[in-house]
Amino acid sequence: MKVEKLENLTEADQKALMAIWLAGNLDSHPFIAAKYWQNQVAERSQQLSKAIIYVVYQDDQIVGFAEMMTHYLAGIFVKAGYRDQGIGSLLLFALKSAYSQIRLNVYEKNAKAVRFCQKHDFDETDRAVDSDTGEVELTLKWQE
Repeated sequence: MKVEKLENLTEADQKALMAIWLAGNLDSHPFIAAKYWQNQVAERSQQLSKAIIYVVYQDDQIVGFAEMMTHYLAGIFVKAGYRDQGIGSLLLFALKSAYSQIRLNVYEKNAKAVRFCQKHDFDETDRAVDSDTGEVELTLKWQE
């Protein structure tokens, strides 16, 4: 498996990415109502076309992706069945070679994601309550 920058986002790619995005958010945020994520689909789908997308393919299908907006990592998402196989780390290594700093937000209750980020040398720079969900969100930063 290798990471590639997605140069031309096709409609099929967008559908695949959004399916991974929605399933990933539903799976990793059981403390937030599913309706919240479902209501975000249209807006997030539009944001994808403005983002820089890095993908991991296996057997010609996208199994994971990272979404960058300048130096902000909007998320790393891995398809169910492919998680915990190093795909997120592969994506992060690619991002670290392309960017000198990366910022992201993660919900404090998403302990697995927080541990993943800490393992990859992200430091907490802020914490605040997300007004949309009422959940504590951490701002993390990595810098080379």
